[in-house]
Amino acid sequence: MARVLGDALEASAYAGREAVFLDGEDLADFAEGGGFSVFGQPFREQVDYFRQKRVKPTKQWTDALRGVHDRAFVIAGAMDTAMLSDFHTAIAGAIENGGTLESFRKDFDRIVAQYGWQYKGERGWRTRVIFETNVRTSYMAGRLRQMRDPEVIKLRPIWQYRWGETRTPKRPRKLHKSWDKDCRLHNDRWWERHFPPNDWFCTCGVRTLSWDDVNRLGLKVLDASADTLMKPIIDPVSGQLTEQPQGVGYGWDYMPGDLWERGLTPSALMDDAGATLEPGRQAVSIDEAEPIEDLLTKSKPFEAVPLEEGLDPEDYVRAFLEPFGASIGKAVLWEDKAGTAIPISDQLFRDRAGELKVMKRGRHVLTPLMAETLMDPDEIWIGVARKVDPADQQSEELLVDRRYIRVDRKTGIQIVFEIGQRFWEAVTSFNRTTKKGDPDFHALDRQRKGKLVYKRGGSEKRPG
Repeated sequence: MARVLGDALEASAYAGREAVFLDGEDLADFAEGGGFSVFGQPFREQVDYFRQKRVKPTKQWTDALRGVHDRAFVIAGAMDTAMLSDFHTAIAGAIENGGTLESFRKDFDRIVAQYGWQYKGERGWRTRVIFETNVRTSYMAGRLRQMRDPEVIKLRPIWQYRWGETRTPKRPRKLHKSWDKDCRLHNDRWWERHFPPNDWFCTCGVRTLSWDDVNRLGLKVLDASADTLMKPIIDPVSGQLTEQPQGVGYGWDYMPGDLWERGLTPSALMDDAGATLEPGRQAVSIDEAEPIEDLLTKSKPFEAVPLEEGLDPEDYVRAFLEPFGASIGKAVLWEDKAGTAIPISDQLFRDRAGELKVMKRGRHVLTPLMAETLMDPDEIWIGVARKVDPADQQSEELLVDRRYIRVDRKTGIQIVFEIGQRFWEAVTSFNRTTKKGDPDFHALDRQRKGKLVYKRGGSEKRPG
């Protein structure tokens, strides 16, 4: 048995999970190195997480909160995408090659001088915020992927909070210190809002333990129903009264890397970003759509029916998720009629603060029809469109979108997945109506442009 376990541990080390299985060892100070693994090699999961991010201009740090960071690289107040790309490259190089804060400061000075950026704050403080925040969150995202590996979960299912894991803070946070060595199951929902870092410059971490470790060290695994201390706050973004976990800084109540590790798309809805997609401004038109009347004549009536008013928001979301085998908190990858895998989760209905926004615009009763549109569309189009930010009319971008069209005589629905540089990965749906309240099929028809990759009754999977 010892030989079998030894072989398994050695194999796991080669697979990139050595940090998990050597959790008893001290880890290097992330501020001094770019997050190298215990064998002095680049931490591949951390590198992969950071490299996949897309730059996202923001005017202030509250423009991108929580799970948005799993897909977006942001620097508060930086609007120039070229400059952001240079900063992203500089930090990625530091993570991959073991760069330090001082080496990043040289890159920072060069990039600032090149673009003439007038940033806020003192240089030493600003560079430390940018560097440490990105290095630390990407490191913990990489650790999350390691710790969630199914083989790791089998052997080490207990997660232990470690206060000041990478260095002893100059000003210890009392609650962070009180959580030190607390043990919880890996799937305890407490981690969803307390997985470190839990504030600016937080140096806490998480280690994995086996049940034997817990018994040997005389530890206790806290019950999943243990109360989480909350405090009421006025959300500075929405202005609404909400609750924040005590001891966790505003905007830090999320798991860095969670959405990325699960292969999910954060909710970055078109109306959430305050941007507009100009109808008809398709940059590429390849296939010609058949007349909308022909599509309506051959249309297949929806089997799903709208829900009644007055249900809880979660009920409307579940009605969308259940046909795919998903549920709130449980995502799936769904292969559409054209053979493309798309993520299905409750994140499609959440805003940047993580709150459900399914009730907006009266779409909530249509969630069963939205699910049927994705599962059994009349058409799937891929197009390239222009998107303009109303706050900056001079700023526009070409982006790729994937549109699922489904119509019948009573309604018309479009589901849109978008991906671009500034306006990255968005999801929305339309059930447009005329002033009389009838379905506006002509508005829907204007979106049927680009490359037709699927058509009901035609080729099930077209190239593209």
